[in-house]
Amino acid sequence: MPALRVWPVLQASFGLLRARPVVTLALGTAIVLSLSSVCCGLGLITTPWFMCELFALQLAQASGAAVSRTLSWIAASLLLLGAVLLVCAVAGLTLLGTAPELLVFEAEPLGLSLLARSTPFYALLASGVAVMFVLPFLFAPLILIEHAASLDSAVLESARRVMAGGPGQHARLSLAAHALQVAPPALVALATALIDPGSVPLAALCTVPLLCVTVPLGQGMIVCAYVQGRTARSGSEPSEPDLSHAASAPCAAEQRAHRLTKRSTLAFLGLALLPMLSLLLLGASLVRPSRVARGTAPTGVLVAELVVRTPRAQRMVLPGTALEVVVSPGSVRVVASDGGGVGELSLRSGQPIERVRVLRVRDAYAIEVHQLGARSSVATVDRSGVRLDDDLRVRMVDRVVPWGLGVVLLALVLTAVLTLPVLDGLARARLAHALPHGYRPAADVLELELRRSLRRVGVAGALLWPLSLAAVVVGLRALGVL
Repeated sequence: MPALRVWPVLQASFGLLRARPVVTLALGTAIVLSLSSVCCGLGLITTPWFMCELFALQLAQASGAAVSRTLSWIAASLLLLGAVLLVCAVAGLTLLGTAPELLVFEAEPLGLSLLARSTPFYALLASGVAVMFVLPFLFAPLILIEHAASLDSAVLESARRVMAGGPGQHARLSLAAHALQVAPPALVALATALIDPGSVPLAALCTVPLLCVTVPLGQGMIVCAYVQGRTARSGSEPSEPDLSHAASAPCAAEQRAHRLTKRSTLAFLGLALLPMLSLLLLGASLVRPSRVARGTAPTGVLVAELVVRTPRAQRMVLPGTALEVVVSPGSVRVVASDGGGVGELSLRSGQPIERVRVLRVRDAYAIEVHQLGARSSVATVDRSGVRLDDDLRVRMVDRVVPWGLGVVLLALVLTAVLTLPVLDGLARARLAHALPHGYRPAADVLELELRRSLRRVGVAGALLWPLSLAAVVVGLRALGVL
C-alpha cells in the first residue's frame, strides 16, 4: 500500500470543494450553526446528521457512486457525536486541569515565555490523547454510511485499515484534518493572546465563518484517504474480502467466529466508553459553583460585621451597592435588590456559622465566614454580586483531587493505546474465517488466531477495567453523586 501523505490528500479535498462548492459550503455552514446550538441540546442531534450528509456528498464525489441513506446513519451519527464530544472534553479538561494560568506579568510584556511554557505543550498533549482515542474509529462512520454495515463490522474494518495503512500515517492524517478544521479560531486566538489577552474571545468569534470552509476541507481529507486506501487495496489484494460486506452462506466456523468477535467487540467498546463517560461527568460537575476557599480576607476596609446569635436570618446591607448578605446559622447568601446576586455560598463545612465579616478590597468585596470548629473561608464578589473567585478552573480543582484528573487521563491514554491492536486482532480473526476456501488457512490455524485475539481482549479488559472504573468514580465524586 502506498504511503499516506497529508499534502496530496489535502489537494484532493480541495478538488472535492471546487467540484461542488455551493452544496459543500452550505453543509459546512449547517454544521457550524448546529455546533453553536449544542448548548441547548438541538445541536447534539443536527450536528452529527449534517456531518453524515457532508460525508455522503464527498463519498459520492470521490468514488463516483451514489450513497443512499440507511438506518446505519444513526450509528454513524453516534460515532461522530462521540468523537466531537471526546475531542472537546479532552482538550478542555486537559487545559483546564493541568495548564497554569495564562497571566501577563509586567516583567513579560507579551507573556511570550509563559505562553511557551504552557499552552503549546498542553494543547499538544490534549490533541495527542484525543487523536489516539479516535484513531481506530477513523473510517467507521464512512463504512457505515457507504455500506450500511453493522456497528461491530464497521469498527473492526476501520481498525484493520488503520493498522494496515500504518497507525503513524493515519494519526498524522487525523491530526492534520482536525487541526485544519479548528485552525482559524485557534491561530487567531493564539496570536491575539500574545498581544491583547482580553480580546481573545472576540477575535476567535470573528473567525467562525471561516469554519464553514475548513470543516468540509478537513472532513474531505479523511474521505479522500479512505477512498484512496480502498482503491490501492483493491488493486493489490483483489481476493481479500471486506468486513463491511456481509458474507454469503457462511460456514459454521465462520458463524462462530463472527459471533464471538461481535460479542468481544461490543464488550470492549462498552469498556472503552467508561473513560469518556468520566470526562462527561467531570464536565457536568463544572456547572455547580465551587466551594468558598479556605483562608482569611485580604487587607481592606471593614464595611460590615455580623455575629450570629439567633436562628433567624439576619441581613447586612453593603453601602454603595444594591447587595445584601443574608446570614443564618447554616448558610450565607448574597442577594441583590433586582433579584440577582450569587445566591447561597457553598461552604466547606456543615458546622454552624459564628461570625461573618465583609471587607472592601479595591472594587470588590471579600466575605469572610467563620464557622464553629472550622477554619475560616472567604469568597470575593463584585458590586453586582458576581463571584470573582469562581471560574471553571477553580471548580475543577475544587471538585477533583490532584490525582483524580491523572487517573482519568491515564485511563484515556491506556484505552487509546490498547484499542487499536485489540480491534485489529479481532478483525483479522474474523477476516481469516471469511476468506474463500482456496485462500483460507487450516482449521487449527484459524482456531489459534481466534483464541489469540480473544485472549488479547481479555488481557486488555483486565488492565482497563479497574482503571476505567476508578475514572468513573472520580467523575461521580466530582458530580456529587458519591
